[in-house]
Amino acid sequence: MILLIAKNTVQKGKQQEFTELAKEMIINTRQEPGCVYYDLAANQNDEQVYYFIEKYKDEEAVEYHRGTAYFQTIVPKLGALRVKPSEVSTCTVVE
Repeated sequence: MILLIAKNTVQKGKQQEFTELAKEMIINTRQEPGCVYYDLAANQNDEQVYYFIEKYKDEEAVEYHRGTAYFQTIVPKLGALRVKPSEVSTCTVVE
């Protein structure tokens, strides 16, 4: 299994807009056949930092996710709300 942790630092005052777009991404992604879970977590120590925590069955599921129309539409909108590019850690789940 593949685990992605994507750190997003959002511009001040843009948190609500970011989370609204993120909710749309969450709803769609959770329906993907290869998605195990997909959550957004807010950092308790920094109101500008959010983490997408994503788990997929395999690399093919990750590629499927990245190829969806909603991913292609929403990610650029999220990017416009960040102060810097998302920092993504790709991990292999040790079971």
